[in-house]
Amino acid sequence: MIRILSVLILAILSIPAFSQETTIGDAKSTASAGSNDIVIIPFGPNLYISDIDFQIEQSQGLTNSEIKAKFRAGLDQSVYLALKPKLNPFSYYTIDENESRTELSKIYSSIGYNYELIPQENKEEEKKFINKFKKNETKKEYTKATISNGEVVSEVDNREKYMKTVLSDKSLIDELNTTRKAKYYLFINQLDIKRGTENQYAASHQKTERKISVHYTIFDNQQKEISSGLVSTILPSSENDINTIIKTYFTQVSEKLIQKIP
Repeated sequence: MIRILSVLILAILSIPAFSQETTIGDAKSTASAGSNDIVIIPFGPNLYISDIDFQIEQSQGLTNSEIKAKFRAGLDQSVYLALKPKLNPFSYYTIDENESRTELSKIYSSIGYNYELIPQENKEEEKKFINKFKKNETKKEYTKATISNGEVVSEVDNREKYMKTVLSDKSLIDELNTTRKAKYYLFINQLDIKRGTENQYAASHQKTERKISVHYTIFDNQQKEISSGLVSTILPSSENDINTIIKTYFTQVSEKLIQKIP
């Protein structure tokens, strides 16, 4: 289980306004103390894996930190806007920065993460990605450790996994119920933008399709896990404009994500 220390969060977490970080459009503030249908918790600053930062740096002159911050805010806004027609969502990017930093620090210090096998329903949805991103069709996905000729043969586990939120502090949802009064809490656990495994050692300038994956967990206000898994979309090899990635491809993955909400 991965624990996020609140000291680190306080040092590096930044919550700028939507309009400063994204190009999808303005999101009206949801800072009201009234009830919300769903609260969006953005992924922690360290829970971002990307194979395309170099290309973005070269084409747009952004630093790694700027890229991560822009993707973090952009994904949050994409999910917010996807939810808006059906629900009343709350985003930490729409309230005072200091308030956001303090509350998110508390949230991150109250949760942990486990890697879990992707649920079967997710596997069915992700079938169209398998040929491009599966390590090797001829290899077994999982083989238990065995002893052969007196030697231990290591366990092989190539099954796809996702990052899942675990409530290490059981009072967290109760506290959020007091402050945010939501029906559901959507944790964005991790953002991955990766080349296919068969191309993971390719030079950074080579053109290979990438996959955007968002790991998530949804709890209701009674601490019951409603859904958990990952949603993905393909990012073409030619696309390295960060604003287009957010506006087009984060929107695609967000539309898939909101289908997991009752």
